[in-house]
Amino acid sequence: MGHAREYAGAPVEPYNDDILLSMVQSAPVAIVVADQAGQIVLVNNKLAAMFGYEREKLEGKPIEVLLPERYRSGHVAYRAEYTGNPRQRPMGSGLDLAGRHSDGSEFPIEVGLSYYRSSDQLWIMGAITDITRRKQNEEFLERRVQERTREIERRRQVSDSLRDILAILNSDRPLAEILEHIVVQASQLLKADGGAIYQMQESDSGIAIQASHGLSSRQLNNSLQLTLPTAVNQVVHDGDRVTVTIHDDWADESKNGTPAALALDPDAAGSFAYCAQLAVPLRIKEEVYGGLMLYYVDPRRFSAEEIELAVMFGDQTVLAIENARLRARAERTAVAAERNRIARDLHDSVTQTLFSATLIAEVLPKLVQRNSKEGMRRLDELRQLTRGALAEMRTLLLELRPATLIEVSIEELLRQLVEAARGRARIPIDMQVEVTTPLPPDVKQAFYYIAQEALNNVAKHARAGSVVVSLHSDSAGAALVVRDDGQGFDVTQVTPEHLGLAIMRERSESIAGELAITSIPSQGATVTIQWRNPEIVGNT
Repeated sequence: MGHAREYAGAPVEPYNDDILLSMVQSAPVAIVVADQAGQIVLVNNKLAAMFGYEREKLEGKPIEVLLPERYRSGHVAYRAEYTGNPRQRPMGSGLDLAGRHSDGSEFPIEVGLSYYRSSDQLWIMGAITDITRRKQNEEFLERRVQERTREIERRRQVSDSLRDILAILNSDRPLAEILEHIVVQASQLLKADGGAIYQMQESDSGIAIQASHGLSSRQLNNSLQLTLPTAVNQVVHDGDRVTVTIHDDWADESKNGTPAALALDPDAAGSFAYCAQLAVPLRIKEEVYGGLMLYYVDPRRFSAEEIELAVMFGDQTVLAIENARLRARAERTAVAAERNRIARDLHDSVTQTLFSATLIAEVLPKLVQRNSKEGMRRLDELRQLTRGALAEMRTLLLELRPATLIEVSIEELLRQLVEAARGRARIPIDMQVEVTTPLPPDVKQAFYYIAQEALNNVAKHARAGSVVVSLHSDSAGAALVVRDDGQGFDVTQVTPEHLGLAIMRERSESIAGELAITSIPSQGATVTIQWRNPEIVGNT
């Protein structure tokens, strides 16, 4: 049936239903028309091709034939609701659904809806787009986002791990604890099933495990088996390369269901076997120290980034070992230096004091016969020298055993120092001690070494006629004063390395004390160290 319209008052060429049908059939989008009962009344060629049907076989079928079976009952309910309240859903804001090809396979679609209501019927038209490519792109982008997110998180974990390792490297923790931390971090970040740091042995015993993670005690007791074939030899003889050992054929299932890989403990029933390992040699200067080994139950390949990360952990391990060696060497050097100092002090003070005492003792018998008064004075001097030498010896013995400083009271420590200084300087030294509250061990040690340094300066440089050492201690804190009436010095002209000032300042800073050194040429010098109890100060 033809139709005629007017546009702007001018007649337009009439059109008929055949023209409309032809336009629908040639439309670039898939179109389906259904009545309000959900029966398909029209599909175009685009839709038939999209779903794999012939047009005639779709017409008269329920619209749900185009959907997977699991969605059909839900769609019937949605269609009933839509029929009662129809609305436009243009493409781009349509429904995302799943379509069903004639062969049963599914694919994603977007459906835009429109409707036409006649006097006795509601017609619903759906414009359908295959959005498989769009979904693939969305899934690809989503995977990329997830991969990028995982990569960012992994890099954050690596950064945090490096920060933690650097912090522990700069601490005073034992080497075993540091290596344990490194092998745990390496195993976790590289997703290894086990890991170990070992040192090569010069004897035939093979390797010595220094740290491990994820390995059983039985495995650790058989350390020679903690390597896959040729891995150790490659690490030992080619210290500059990373060894990657992968055995895909080991993943074949054996008769008893256990992976037929090289078991680290072949005699143990149900023992784990490793099909891949990553071995990083630990080279210290020209020496191949050992290796960092990471073990994997499943066969796998390692990316360049994973190998680089493993090498980084190997470098951190080498740094930890070198730091431990340097620390041990520094400690040995410090011990040797302290022994040399004590030997020097023994020669400079005790030996000279005993030599002077020997000379006095040799002439004393004759001197007593000739001049009894002078003889008694020399006898008193001899007694003072021997007491000073004895005190000096006790002081040196205390320094050989630093733990003793904690056990001995501060009064006894000061008395030993004063006796030794009297013997060396041969001047009267008055000691005044008032202790109502014992000093904490670290404060007592700091006070001892500061008093020792101050009295050494008096004996060597002051040329004093008298010295006063006073100590006052109570619950609020403590104060130590060493005052002499010697020649004094210009404080502004003395560099820190002279007169042991640097040592005294370091000791004072170690207890958060306040050190004051005052002196005027020809008017003596005073050294004062004050310490305030932080528990008392914090509560005031």
